[in-house]
Amino acid sequence: MLSVLQTNFNGIDGLTYQNGPRPQLTDNGVIIRMSVVPISPTDWKLESDANATNEQLANLPRVIGIQGTGRIIEVGRNRNESLLNQRVLVVNPSGVYSEYVLSENPDWIFPLPDNVTNDAAAALSAGTALTIKHEIDISSSDNLVITGANSVIGLTLLQMIDEQQRKIYPVVTAMSKEYFQEQMPGLTSYTRKEVPQLNGSTLIVDIVGKKDLLNHLATKTNNVQVVSIALMKDDELTQFKFIHDEFSSDNYRRFINQLSSGQLKPIINKTFQVKQTKEAQHFAKETHSRGRVLVNFDAS
Repeated sequence: MLSVLQTNFNGIDGLTYQNGPRPQLTDNGVIIRMSVVPISPTDWKLESDANATNEQLANLPRVIGIQGTGRIIEVGRNRNESLLNQRVLVVNPSGVYSEYVLSENPDWIFPLPDNVTNDAAAALSAGTALTIKHEIDISSSDNLVITGANSVIGLTLLQMIDEQQRKIYPVVTAMSKEYFQEQMPGLTSYTRKEVPQLNGSTLIVDIVGKKDLLNHLATKTNNVQVVSIALMKDDELTQFKFIHDEFSSDNYRRFINQLSSGQLKPIINKTFQVKQTKEAQHFAKETHSRGRVLVNFDAS
């Protein structure tokens, strides 16, 4: 069984590919043959962080990744046999970058409809977007500015919101304007220099975590509030709030239904094979965001 392991804190290039035994089926577990897993910035950050505070993630070696898609090939005696052969999205904090994964938590397995592909489900990045949407919903601001609007989270967020009462200013780099327009033809994007002076109050949603950009955008309005998923604080901004998403089984089921109905569109850039995981992480980290980068086990 091939797995991708973090064995040190030397960054992406410190990852190793190892062969080991398949996990043993337990009475309360299912064995999932993994198919597609996403590249996550969380992984490459943890791969360089010797001071990881989460005890589980600080213990090495560890299999990387938290969620992915696959097919259930074995079912424990205390689990419903109807799960056998079902395609599922699985959330597994102990790692998913293995050909076979043992899952013992029924709340962390989500069967996939026939019209939702493994790639589409693996590319889901809607939890953070929904958390941001909640902040937007409770805000009474006149303007909404979104940094990193061309990112997967940014584009997913824009699919979720239907703003009629305030002006939306998606902020992207000059190199990303054409891509953003292809993805969101009904919206106008702005570079940092193109954002005009704004009247009224403004909510800035920060996805990219660049303080100089935030502080520049704050000068474009007299009444600004910032919510960020990338920065814990910015001492130059008085109304600043760091937010993060929390796992919710109900939300995952909701997102899968929205993929099935077409309400959510998967945003996928490129797929690598599992033995190219290091290359895939470098690609995702070092190139402009053009959708989710995936890793495929099926051809390993």
